[in-house]
Amino acid sequence: MKLYVLEQMRGKLSGEKLYLDKIANTRKELAQLLGREEFYIKDEKYFVSQVKATKTSDAAALGIVLGGALGLIGGVWGVMAGGALGGALGKDTDIKETEKVDKFNRSEM
Repeated sequence: MKLYVLEQMRGKLSGEKLYLDKIANTRKELAQLLGREEFYIKDEKYFVSQVKATKTSDAAALGIVLGGALGLIGGVWGVMAGGALGGALGKDTDIKETEKVDKFNRSEM
């Protein structure tokens, strides 16, 4: 999970995501980590309430590819089994990350 704010220039949103180098499960936890509810990026003031979370990657697709590649050793059946196993493990990771993202985005101060 990555945390970000939408960039603002002189008070107007540009739409570009500015990623924070912090990890927190809720906005309250982020504020505690920062020591306050406000922070600055590129000389622009932001508030913890403006921070949103997004998934870092699609682990299911990566799991299928890695599982399939490892399965090459076992031939056709190895590719199929490795891809299926990798996809299942990746999907579980995606579900957990989606839950963490949703928890952060629903959190309040």
